[in-house]
Amino acid sequence: MKAPLKQVAMSPGFSQTNASDKAAKKAQKRATGLDAETVQAAWLEHFAALSDPRGSKGVEHPFLSIVMIAILATIGRATGWEDIETYGESHEQWLSSFLSLPRGIPHADTYRRLFERIEPAAL
Repeated sequence: MKAPLKQVAMSPGFSQTNASDKAAKKAQKRATGLDAETVQAAWLEHFAALSDPRGSKGVEHPFLSIVMIAILATIGRATGWEDIETYGESHEQWLSSFLSLPRGIPHADTYRRLFERIEPAAL
């Protein structure tokens, strides 16, 4: 005959939560969220020393928007210029909530040309 199993308390991370706990966590996440202007200001400040290597003629996409899309796409496992363009296209609605995208998402060649000119140490 087997000995009865001893009841062990669940770890706090595995305990059941009720609906009010879940609602409180959602409200807390919303309260700590950042608005678009705050995010953009933080990125502008962070990359203030990074200069735009393009001339003023023929510039269709804002410098910071190109840099941010490339960084976010790379975090999302983009491995090439086409992947970065695809990431931008698939997330355009979200990206446009905090980036200036007056001419839409840049093409892969735009990312390539820009990053060929940026000084790597400056990044």
